[in-house]
Amino acid sequence: MRSLLLILTLLAPIVLSAQMPDAKRDLQWLVGYKDSVQKTVINLLDFNEGNPLVSISPFPVMDGSLPSRSIAAISDTAGHIILYTNGCNVLDKNAEQIFNGDHITPNNWVYDNYCPDYYPFTGSWLLLPDPAKDSLFYLFAIGHRQSTGAGIHAWGLYASRLSEQEVFEKNTLICADSIFGGHLTACRHANGRDWWLVLNKIQTNQYYKYLLDPTGIHLVDLQSVGMASTWNGSGSGQCTFSPNGTKFIHYENVADMYVFDFDRCSGALSNFRHVNIEHNEDTGNSFGGMAISPNSRFAYTFGYLYSYQVDLLATDLQSSVTQVAYWDSTYVFVWKTTFGKAALAPNGKIYSAIPGSNPYLHVIHNPDAKGDSCQFEQHGLLLPYSWNNNDLLNFPYYRLGRSEGSSCDTIYTKTEIGETFAFHIFPNPSPLQTTLSLPTHMQGHWMLFDVSGKKIRSGNWEGLSMKLDVLDLSPGLYIFQLQSKSGQLFFGKVAVQR
Repeated sequence: MRSLLLILTLLAPIVLSAQMPDAKRDLQWLVGYKDSVQKTVINLLDFNEGNPLVSISPFPVMDGSLPSRSIAAISDTAGHIILYTNGCNVLDKNAEQIFNGDHITPNNWVYDNYCPDYYPFTGSWLLLPDPAKDSLFYLFAIGHRQSTGAGIHAWGLYASRLSEQEVFEKNTLICADSIFGGHLTACRHANGRDWWLVLNKIQTNQYYKYLLDPTGIHLVDLQSVGMASTWNGSGSGQCTFSPNGTKFIHYENVADMYVFDFDRCSGALSNFRHVNIEHNEDTGNSFGGMAISPNSRFAYTFGYLYSYQVDLLATDLQSSVTQVAYWDSTYVFVWKTTFGKAALAPNGKIYSAIPGSNPYLHVIHNPDAKGDSCQFEQHGLLLPYSWNNNDLLNFPYYRLGRSEGSSCDTIYTKTEIGETFAFHIFPNPSPLQTTLSLPTHMQGHWMLFDVSGKKIRSGNWEGLSMKLDVLDLSPGLYIFQLQSKSGQLFFGKVAVQR
């Protein structure tokens, strides 16, 4: 097992400390849109001091005739925004477009119809720090297509790699399939460095599991588990991981709530439970959302007119469903202040946006408490500088560290393992056999692991290359490691595909 942990160091590992280095990546939120050509500011919610300080954002929205939304952002390790995107372009901390940051939208028809300053699909963008180097980042996007009979539907996961100054790789297609729109999220791997992304293939019970590590983004497997999802449009509801990383929840207005246990080492989903949410198909609920309390015990649904709490520690989840709010009939002009997309904030409170233009967010002040003690305050936070339309920035839970005591809870520094080298592997992926090659003659001992850390095979290495039969291996990702007699470490990732 320790050999696999050494491999996961790769070329540029992050040394963990008691304070997670990414803990402040979500401390500033951009909320709102430009509601006229004259009004060109949006709200900045700053959580650096705890409860949000709401001010005028120093980032001006772009010119244009349509509303401007900030879809994804990331702060530096001190808690100040350094990159953000409105779904059309990528801008830096000075609100200037970075080099090659134009046309970041993965689909031309979306860009042509909605950009340069507006992206219509919430929950479709996510910025993550690159596990290989803390000055680089990955921007993930769910693409969208027009489809006869189904309107607009989500298709494809795309990735771009960038720094604060430049996009190096743009709109690389990662997943070529129809996936559930608006459900893009991530969870920290148990090693405290890498990231899991889980995507539902629409109208199925299949989930793509991708791992972002220092070598890039890789498909680990496509797992069939639970019941089929139902939505085939541009997106409904939300999905999220619990803050402690042990639960993954898919929530939508037709299928209600799907609850899974999640393994942060292997990415496996298990222990499926279906929870019926009453009134969940009410008109307008396709805009709804969900979030999970900081103690990972309570899940909250925001279904347009109703908000419910589900106790994730209950033996029977269905019997634990408790209504915590019903819309109080407040209007702002012609707009109802109903319940929509939601997010757990760094101050431990949950905020819910409103479907339709509105200058408020709802607030759950004490989400770790059961029932009415959660203190649900409708339209509890005023957005004084611009209105919002069911939009909140999409962040993972950055304060989750490594899973101590698990089979994959540790990563080592380069100085601890000596110099590290990579194999040349071809073909990769392979259905039958692949060849691993080195530039020089070597003697040593090799091992093959699956992504959970289980050793699959081992043997002795002698020479320049070795053929590895993979016909009897299940499709997925494997780690190959060679420890030479002189102490050098060689690693490689072997993908098996049928």
